[in-house]
Amino acid sequence: MSLRPQHPIQFLAALIAAFLLWYALAADRIENISVRNLKAPLTLANIPRDLVVVTSSVPDTVSLQLRGPLTRALDSGNPPEVLLDLSDARPGLNSYLINVRDIELPREVEVVSIDPPAITLELEQQTTRVVPVKPRIEGTPAPGFILNGYRVVPAQYTVQGPESLVLALESIDTSVISVEGATGPVEAMIQPVLPDPLLRILGFGSLQIIIDIAPVPEPTGTPAQE
Repeated sequence: MSLRPQHPIQFLAALIAAFLLWYALAADRIENISVRNLKAPLTLANIPRDLVVVTSSVPDTVSLQLRGPLTRALDSGNPPEVLLDLSDARPGLNSYLINVRDIELPREVEVVSIDPPAITLELEQQTTRVVPVKPRIEGTPAPGFILNGYRVVPAQYTVQGPESLVLALESIDTSVISVEGATGPVEAMIQPVLPDPLLRILGFGSLQIIIDIAPVPEPTGTPAQE
């Protein structure tokens, strides 16, 4: 049994169809290659537990210029992220180059440029210290009465943060409580106030203040009138 040769016209039509399909796919790939600038969120990862970043100017994002089939490869709802690994950080100034491996991207997307190309961070040893509470009392009691003292519960808190800030903290301030016009004890729940956002209170709970307002003492030792 012998196979009949394919008709030349059919063969030519199949060849043209295959060429057109290849051309369409190739053209689609070429048309989808583009260059785009975008802002990628910067995440500081693997910071050692005993260190804290004290740099105030850490950028929230890094500018990237990308090249590739971006429309197809990138999810507009989930932009690329720059993960900066700080596992080898030490106290003091640390400079980190941002490498392509720090950026989570599809394999077909190329990084053209990174701005800034490096991040400098200052890290400091983290420490804790017990610090007394010093309430902010304002106002003047009613005539004939004086502020006779106060009691704060708890009287101190454990504060954690960068070593330099913790050691410089002499006391913990509070929100203001007024004794204006008071004729008797003043009790209130108040909030501790720390001077820097890098400081935090461990085991934070309610803070109560009891202020003793008493009558002005009668003068003593006044000579008797004749």
